[in-house]
Amino acid sequence: MEHASATPEPSRPKNRTPWNTLSARVISLVSRKGGVGKTTSAVNLGAAFALSGHTVLIVGVDPQCGVARTLGCGPEDLDGGLLDLWDHDVSLTHLAQTSPLKNLFFASSRVRGLEEEERYLALMASRTDLFIQQVDRARDLYDTILIDCPPHLGAPTRAALQASDGVLVPVQAEELCRDSLGTLLGALDTFNEARGGEVVVGPELEGIFLTMLNERTKMGRHVAAKVAEEFGPILLDTTVPRTTRLSEMALRGKPSVIYDRRSSGSRAYFNLADEIMSRYCEREGLAAAGSAGGAPRAWRDVPAALGALAWDEPGRAAPSESGADSGGFGLASGLETLLGALRAGGGLDLPPRPSPAEPASPELVSLEDLIAEEELDGGETWDEPWLRDDGSRDRFH
Repeated sequence: MEHASATPEPSRPKNRTPWNTLSARVISLVSRKGGVGKTTSAVNLGAAFALSGHTVLIVGVDPQCGVARTLGCGPEDLDGGLLDLWDHDVSLTHLAQTSPLKNLFFASSRVRGLEEEERYLALMASRTDLFIQQVDRARDLYDTILIDCPPHLGAPTRAALQASDGVLVPVQAEELCRDSLGTLLGALDTFNEARGGEVVVGPELEGIFLTMLNERTKMGRHVAAKVAEEFGPILLDTTVPRTTRLSEMALRGKPSVIYDRRSSGSRAYFNLADEIMSRYCEREGLAAAGSAGGAPRAWRDVPAALGALAWDEPGRAAPSESGADSGGFGLASGLETLLGALRAGGGLDLPPRPSPAEPASPELVSLEDLIAEEELDGGETWDEPWLRDDGSRDRFH
């Protein structure tokens, strides 16, 4: 059985990754509840890292194949799936598929029926060692590997945790999600004991972060405050807002950080990538942002990386290099770095940055104001708009 290889070809020697490690850092996104934004976060976070210079592989171990669908591929469109690791002795790096963004690759389970799903889950439980071995081999070809886990702590999630260096926990800003968070964190704490045998250092908790947050509602503010009160030390500062631009990803087959980089959801994922890197550097004692030679190389070289981006989209030109000195970028905001480089290079016609003194939006607004704001925030129209029965455009249905 033949598979299309999507092995990255780094433009620099693979001496050190942006994490200052010799091989890729593997991070799993885990939650016991579905619909909290794991797949959306994995894909957008991976794209944000790729735009900042990382070579990224996203591995979707969820049988629902959400990663593939979000990147424009159904299970039937894939050249191979994770079952081929066991069935055909195919390596994970050869299962990697290209995405609309250069330096962003993905592999998915490609489960196409109940029988395949049952066999896949059984192999993940009984042959976990092979999956871990394949992830370890892929570390040499990538800088960052993100694993999108299913909404439970079953065999695929346990295998992903054993293969990972870190864990990210998205928490939807709703009471039921907050209530289940303590149970999940307790399960992660006892993960090493459940493995038995000699003591093995498990993945460290990168942090938890709120998703689908609407700060205009009392419930959103209540949940955010309770999570901050109960889990403050491990709660990341970045929150992901509830926005239609993120929900459009599966329809467009692209991360929102590609098709609408100025949206609030895209800004959140650029900031989340920055915060994860900053906290990692702080934990590891690496140089602080802006210090000479201390920040991870890929984050300082964002302007140079922009010139090499491949945009798999008709009519879109690749952003040009800004020519700015890359030595002082450090761990500055990924979104600000990206937009600044595009403005400087003339690759994007953007309005000036708003003044800090601009008054904040009112906390309470009418439904009509929210609808009007959503229309303005959306910006562009559908490629193939929905039509009413009378043939007129209908953007909300």
